[in-house]
Amino acid sequence: MADSARGKNEGRGYTLELVGVQPGQERPQVVMQALGEGNKVLHSQKIGAEGTFDIPSEILKKSRFIAFGAPKDDGIAAEGSVRFRTSEFEAAAANRSLALAEGVWSRFHFQWQCVSGSVRVCRRRPIWFDELITAAVRPVRTMFSLQAGASAHAGLAARAVNLGASISDIIAWPVRCQPVCLGSIAVFRRTCCCWPIVIVEDPRIPDLIRDLEIIVDRLPPPPKGPIPPPPPDPFATPLFKGGGLNEMALNAAHDLTALRSLSGEAAVQYVNSRLYLLRHICSCGRPVKVATGSIMADGTFNICWREGLRPVLSNCHDEYAYVVTQTIGGTTTTIYDGVAAGAWYHAGDHPVLTTYRPEAYSCNDTGTGDGTAFVYLDQVDDINAYELNTPASTSWNSVDTPDDESGLMFPNPVGVHHLRNLGGNVELTYLFSEAMKDPAIDARYYRISVTRADDDGNPTGTRRYYGEGTGFNGAGDVLAWLKAIVTATGVDTVPETLGPVTVGSEQFLYKIPYPTDADWTGSVRYHALINTLNSNLNVPPDVVDDFDEAASNHLITLEIFNSAGERLRPLGVPASGQAGTELAKPFKFRRWFQPEGSPGDDTVEVPFAALTHLFCWDNRAPRADITRLVKDGIASNEECQFLLGANSSTFGIEYRAYVPDERFQQDHSIGWVRGLNGAASNGGAGSLSTISPANVGEPPAAAGFSGTNTFQTMLTRLDPPAMPTVLPRCAFALTLTTRAKTIDSGSLSFPHVEETAAFALEIG
Repeated sequence: MADSARGKNEGRGYTLELVGVQPGQERPQVVMQALGEGNKVLHSQKIGAEGTFDIPSEILKKSRFIAFGAPKDDGIAAEGSVRFRTSEFEAAAANRSLALAEGVWSRFHFQWQCVSGSVRVCRRRPIWFDELITAAVRPVRTMFSLQAGASAHAGLAARAVNLGASISDIIAWPVRCQPVCLGSIAVFRRTCCCWPIVIVEDPRIPDLIRDLEIIVDRLPPPPKGPIPPPPPDPFATPLFKGGGLNEMALNAAHDLTALRSLSGEAAVQYVNSRLYLLRHICSCGRPVKVATGSIMADGTFNICWREGLRPVLSNCHDEYAYVVTQTIGGTTTTIYDGVAAGAWYHAGDHPVLTTYRPEAYSCNDTGTGDGTAFVYLDQVDDINAYELNTPASTSWNSVDTPDDESGLMFPNPVGVHHLRNLGGNVELTYLFSEAMKDPAIDARYYRISVTRADDDGNPTGTRRYYGEGTGFNGAGDVLAWLKAIVTATGVDTVPETLGPVTVGSEQFLYKIPYPTDADWTGSVRYHALINTLNSNLNVPPDVVDDFDEAASNHLITLEIFNSAGERLRPLGVPASGQAGTELAKPFKFRRWFQPEGSPGDDTVEVPFAALTHLFCWDNRAPRADITRLVKDGIASNEECQFLLGANSSTFGIEYRAYVPDERFQQDHSIGWVRGLNGAASNGGAGSLSTISPANVGEPPAAAGFSGTNTFQTMLTRLDPPAMPTVLPRCAFALTLTTRAKTIDSGSLSFPHVEETAAFALEIG
C-alpha cells in the first residue's frame, strides 16, 4: 500500500549542470519552478550546491513551463531567468541531467546594489525666488580692465566685476533648511556613455549652443521698465523642476552668453569644467525605476536591492535620480523629482536632495531634550542670529554703548557680506526650548516691541508693539503658522493663528508655537515681521516723519507670559518694573554669540527680565550720477559727445557715487561696452578704476574723477589667432553702478542704482 502510494507521487530526480563552472568557483543560487495555467506556481524548489532537484510526476504532467532563475522574494527574479516548455525540458533532461550554457546561468548571479543620501526642505521667501530668476535670465554683466597698449591684450589681464548677486551666491545665502523624515523614494537609473571634448572643432559644441538657445527661449523674460510685471511662479518655470533646482536651465543664459563669445580651446575648457554640460552631451538611455524605499527618522535614506550582473561598456556608467513623495491631504504629492530636474548621481554619492516646495513638511523638531528651559534669538531673516553684532544687555530694555559696527550683520570680516545693515521687512525667529512649557514655568505667550536707541544704548521715544495694527506689517499684524494634521485620508495642512491676542490685562501677545504642539510646516516660521520702513519707528517723538532719515539704531525686546497673561522673568534677575504682575520662574534668556561648533558654549546668559537686541537699519537708496565725460583731463557735459584723439589720448568720467552713510557702500564700479556685442573675448568690454568703496562726490563735496583708459585700449579688437586690430572709431555705452550693503527684506543681493552714458571715440 505504502509502496503503491509512493510510486504514484514519487519525485523525479534531476541534476542541473552549469557548463563552464571552474573548480572552486562560487555557483549562483538557483530556484526551479514548475508553472501551470496562467503561470500559476505549482512547485518551487531551491537547487542545492550539488545541483540536484526533484519534480513530482503529477506536477510535471500538469505544468506548462519549467523555469530557472535567481531567487527573489520567495520566487524567481524575472531578470535573467530562463523558461522551458515542459516538453522541451523533458527532451533536454532525458537522461535526468539538464545542462545550461554559461551565457545563460551567468545571468543568475545577483548582487546587492545600494544608494544613500538625505532629503531636506528649504523654505525661501518670495524675493529669493524673484532674485534667482532675475539672475538666471539676465546674464551677469562682466566688466574688464585692460592695460594700455597692444602687449596688454596678449595675456588679457582682466578683473571681473559682478553687478548684483551671482546665482551661486543666491543659492548659498545663509538659510536653515530642515530634514524631511517622512516620505517614499523611488530610485531611477539610466546608463550614459560619455566621451570628453578633446578637439577644438567638436561638433557637439554647436549642438550644445542650439540646445541652450532652446532652453533660454523658454525662460521668463528679464524684468524691465519702470513697473516690471509681477514675477512668474518659480515652479512654473524651467528653473525649478519637480520642486528641485534644474542646474542646466539655471545656468543656461550665462552659459549661452559665454559660449557665443568663446572659441577654440577656451570653449572646450568651459564645457569640460561644467559637469552638467558634459552630462548633457552624453548619450544616455531612458530612466528605469529600479527600487523604492522610505526616508528614515533622521532624514537619510539607504535603499538596496539585488540584481544580476550588468556589464557596462567602456566610457559608460550608471547614474541614479530620485523622486520623493509625501501624502498630503490624502493625495500622494511629489515634493522632489530629480528625473525632471536632471539631477543625476553616481551610486557612491551621498546626495542631499533639496526641495523648495512650500507644502513639503519636515521633521518635527523636538527641542534640546535636556530639560533646560531657555529662549534665545535664533534667526534674523534666514541668517543665524550670531551674525548680529549686538552689544550685551545692560537691563531688560537697554544694551551697552553701541559703536559704528553695532546692530549690523556679519561682524566677522569674511566675504562680501561684512557689516551689512538692515532694511525693508526683518523676520525674527526665536528658539523656545520644550522645557519652557513645563507647568512649573508655563511659558505660553510672547510679546515683541521696538524702541529707538539713543547713543548710549538706552530706549528713547515711543515703544511700539508687534500686533498694534498701525505699526509693523499691516492691520493687526496677524501671524499664522501652518500645521500638518492627520485625517482619515492622509495628512492635511491647516493654518493656526498665533496672535495678536489679549490675555488678562496684557495686549499684543502671541502664542508660543512649541515643536511638540504640532507638526509645523509651510514657509512662515518666524515669530515677528518688523517693518523698518514704518516712520513711527524711524523717528523720535516731535520730529516730522521723514523716510529719508539717517541710519538709526533700534532696540527689539522679547517678553514672556504665562497662560494667565502674567509676565515671567528668570529666577534671580531684577524685576523690569513694568505695570502688571511679574513672576520669577526657573528659565533663562540667552544670546547666541558664536557659530555652532566653536570652543565653549555658543550662547551666553542674559540676566534680565526680558531679551533685548540692537539693530541698525537704513532704507536710503544709493546714488549714481555721471556728471561729465573727460578727454585728456578736459571735462564736458555736452549731450552728444564724439571724441577725437590720438592713440594715447585718455578717456574717463567725472561722477558721484555714494550711499548716504558711507559705512553701507558695498562698492561702485564703472564699466564700458563697445559697439554691438562688445565682450571681453574681443576686447570690447572694460572698466575705469575707482576708489570704491569710498563715497565719491557726496554733497557738499565736489564730483570726483575716475581712472582713465587710452583710446587705443578701448578701440583695440582681439581676433585670435590673428593680431589685435585697432579700430578707427566706434560707439560706446558706459554704466556707473553703486551698490549698498542693506539687507532689504531678507534679500541677498545688494540694492543698487545705475546711470548710463553714450559716446563715440575716434583716433584721428
